[in-house]
Amino acid sequence: MTFPAKKARHRSGAWRGDSAAPPLVTSATLGVESWISMFASGVALVPAGARTGSCHCPDEPLSSSRVPGVHRAGPAGRPRLSGHVHPTSGGDGMTSSVDLRGSYPLSPVQRDLLRPVSDEADPARDLQQVRLVIRGRLRVAEFQQAWDRVINRHEVLRTGFVRGDDGDHVQVVAAAAPAEWHLDDLRTIRACQRRRGLAELLAADRLRDFVLDVPPLCRFALLRVSETEHLLVWTAHHLVVDGWSLPILLREVLTEYRAAVEGRDAGLPAPTPFRDHVAWSAGRDLAEAEEFWRAELSDRPVPGPLQSDPPDWRGDPADAFDEYPLELTSEDTCLLHDTIGQQRLALEAVVQGCWARLLAARTGTDDIVIGSTVAGRATGPGAETLVGPLANTVPVRVRIRPDQPVGVWLRGLQARQALARPFDHVPPAMLRSWAGPPAEMPLFETVLDFETYPMDNDLFTGTADASTLSVRFDGRWSASHHPLNLLVVPGERLGLHARYDLRHLTPETVESLLTHLAFLLSLVATNPERPVSTLRPPDEEPFPAD
Repeated sequence: MTFPAKKARHRSGAWRGDSAAPPLVTSATLGVESWISMFASGVALVPAGARTGSCHCPDEPLSSSRVPGVHRAGPAGRPRLSGHVHPTSGGDGMTSSVDLRGSYPLSPVQRDLLRPVSDEADPARDLQQVRLVIRGRLRVAEFQQAWDRVINRHEVLRTGFVRGDDGDHVQVVAAAAPAEWHLDDLRTIRACQRRRGLAELLAADRLRDFVLDVPPLCRFALLRVSETEHLLVWTAHHLVVDGWSLPILLREVLTEYRAAVEGRDAGLPAPTPFRDHVAWSAGRDLAEAEEFWRAELSDRPVPGPLQSDPPDWRGDPADAFDEYPLELTSEDTCLLHDTIGQQRLALEAVVQGCWARLLAARTGTDDIVIGSTVAGRATGPGAETLVGPLANTVPVRVRIRPDQPVGVWLRGLQARQALARPFDHVPPAMLRSWAGPPAEMPLFETVLDFETYPMDNDLFTGTADASTLSVRFDGRWSASHHPLNLLVVPGERLGLHARYDLRHLTPETVESLLTHLAFLLSLVATNPERPVSTLRPPDEEPFPAD
């Protein structure tokens, strides 16, 4: 085995800034700290069409005392939907631009997301942050215009969440929802300062919560790095989009961008509204799904601790999560892919099996339940091209079979996963109710998230205004509700990116887990015919003989 290439562990803890800034400044006149502070405090918000390299301080937020009929303003002066809704046309005479009669219920996945955060503030709890490198001579105004048009195309991107008369949340679509933009020119900032500042800016952005009744629940930062390179940071709430929505939106944005540059209409077909998916989900019969999951989760094992003693960690809960990335070498990755193909296996089954085997070694049990993020797009109206929150996290039960060859064992796991696929739309809250007592026991402590949505860079390369514009995926950060979330990123070097809770796991434990996972993957790659009993980390005792 070639030892995997490790990356230095880095903290993803929060950085809070509170300094003010004059109405118009450029990054050349700001230190890195001031630049980050402006972004963290929400000062650097610019409307579409503002010039690159400037930061604009928004006007004083609207209030009901200044503008009749408008409730307390949300971020950057945008009015809240909760001040613009009325239940019926008779109503109470309140000035209104949004009618609750046009609202619709939440999907099961949305209800599961919203339930724990309805009455408490936890800024990063359900956020996702995507980084994209844009190369070419980008026309910023046209690029912002393209995003505006795409947001206007999709109702779910103009959606906010309010409580109806019965106290339950509904989703309401605003007629217009201009996004917040932070534009800055970093060409004059030294590379070392820029790297440090960017890391802290990303962490600060994660602490900027969304107000759920102020759409859109997404925002952008566009940072100019060189004459022909920009970094786009797109932060969005899981209530409105999932990872699979990203490439769909990017294709549309680039299509709209080219059309704007060339002065023509993009001619995109009308999208499938997310409300169609919600209506379809509401009509599904769950009897078969309930029967499957009750059988799958009956007598489920109690999750064992990943380390014997809990960490002695004290600090701000906002700083409780850390990250550790690791990559396999290109040689090990290539060998693993060759073996997977020969064994008729999917990468997901191999990583799930190795991860479960590693947890079994750590917890001393041969019956493991892990979480796995699924696309949730197997069926439904326009599911493959639908923009919205369809992704779900479901349990995967893995029973260790010491005497079976590894390849046979993994194919059995893969076959079981195929049986579960028609029922992967059931949200975790419902699964917990079907799993039986104890209700307070989590279904799983760790989650595997496979970056399997189509992000082929070739799809995001095109010609605009006699110059080539390309978009490259540079990374994704997503909130976690579990002690450990492992993002698996396919590529020339298979990436394993752990995000973990310092209140449950130490950095040393996580580094050991990922290093041993890479070791087990290499064992599978070199000899898939070996017995499962020999698939073990180097510090584990052999299975006892029968």
